[in-house]
Amino acid sequence: MQALAALDVVQTDAPPSPHEQIRATALQLFVDQGFHSVSLRQLAAAVGMQAGSLYNHIESKDALLFELIEHYENALLLALPGKRLVVSDPLKALSAFIRNHVTFTSEHRQRWLLARLEFRCLTADQQRHIQALRDQIASRLAAILQAGIEQERFVRVPVSTMVPCMLAMLNEISSWHSPGHNPSLAATVGLHTKMIHGVLLPSSFGQGGTSAER
Repeated sequence: MQALAALDVVQTDAPPSPHEQIRATALQLFVDQGFHSVSLRQLAAAVGMQAGSLYNHIESKDALLFELIEHYENALLLALPGKRLVVSDPLKALSAFIRNHVTFTSEHRQRWLLARLEFRCLTADQQRHIQALRDQIASRLAAILQAGIEQERFVRVPVSTMVPCMLAMLNEISSWHSPGHNPSLAATVGLHTKMIHGVLLPSSFGQGGTSAER
């Protein structure tokens, strides 16, 4: 697990607040050792606090995990193209969705790992909340595909099938792609954009080709 993780630190001029320091340290420990293997005493020692002092900054270890995963899913959603671009130019929106999704998950690899591996440690209510955010991401992609089909920019495909297939592919890129290594991030984005365009763009089928019925 440690080999998969990459540093996920946002550089700023201001020194981190105690809460931000706790979050960054918890992210590292949870990914490297697993959520259940990290004690609050261990977390406190890593940030140079007494264990009891942590409660001045966090509600609980469980709440901290939820906060980290929720922040990641919200930030990913905000990084994706909005409704205006989806309606005005679905092809551009699709390319932006692929580029922004791949770039964001690659640049925040630890947070991606935490959201995938420790989702099971959340409470049922917390899981439903996170799943609702993930459903919004899926809905954003579905809207892009639907707009492209309606504008005859994309071939007719079963949207309800294509969306989970595309997201599964995009979500797993960070399991093998390492920032700063070959292939480059730009090449990875280009490869996946080309593959998805190959399925959706009418020109990819050639004359006489048939598309899947929706």
